[in-house]
Amino acid sequence: MALGSYSVVRYSNHLNDQRVNLGVLLWHPIDGMKCRFSPSLDRVHAVDPRALLTPLKKQLDAIEGELQQDASGGAKLTELSRWFKEGLEVAPPYPAQIQSADETVEHLYQMLVSPVQEIRRASTQQQFERKVTSALVRTAAHLRVPCENIGRRKVRDLTVTIGVRTGKADHRTLWRAVSLQAHDHPERQLAFAKAAAMDINVVRADAAYRADRQYVTLQGPKRSAMAGLEESRKWLDSVADKVFVIESAEAVPGVLEKALLK
Repeated sequence: MALGSYSVVRYSNHLNDQRVNLGVLLWHPIDGMKCRFSPSLDRVHAVDPRALLTPLKKQLDAIEGELQQDASGGAKLTELSRWFKEGLEVAPPYPAQIQSADETVEHLYQMLVSPVQEIRRASTQQQFERKVTSALVRTAAHLRVPCENIGRRKVRDLTVTIGVRTGKADHRTLWRAVSLQAHDHPERQLAFAKAAAMDINVVRADAAYRADRQYVTLQGPKRSAMAGLEESRKWLDSVADKVFVIESAEAVPGVLEKALLK
């Protein structure tokens, strides 16, 4: 049994002095870093109804990226606890006797985060990304257009969504899917669009993707929440070469085929 350490990841609302645990990080001297986060980030709304989930997810992705690249041992947990102290917090590490890193992470998660099994349902964003990616791969194969699903990568030490790349070296396009379907409030729609726009700007600055066109397939919100769509689209229009508003998932293949033929 080895001596390691673990930290709790939580969201805190200092105004009402409430907090909710979102995950656990663990360091084992042999197995290295392990982590597990809750798939139900909307639990933060129990302590802060105005909390935006997209920036929160990006912060958790950043923490996971730091753990994957860590070479400093258990000191990384202390470092993260200094970085994340407002809103999303990483608690200072606690020492722990660890026999199995995987089993300990699972035990800590069940004890500190969720004592019952959570339903891991794909978000509307993930569902839309999969539909667009699948349609792109099929359509590109049918038209004999080169296609590569790059997904998420590190660019200038930031983990961002690169997307799906189509076309030959002198005429490449990067596609990303953005869904506002789950966001009823205009402020949340705008925050999600701004996050995607920020990703595009980061990707454009990298030499490997600088010459690529940036295309966005945008799934709008529900009909009852359409008021904020125009402002969200303006943000995407300001950074992308083309924004395709998709009215339904069934329309995706037709939209993509027309774009790939141009």
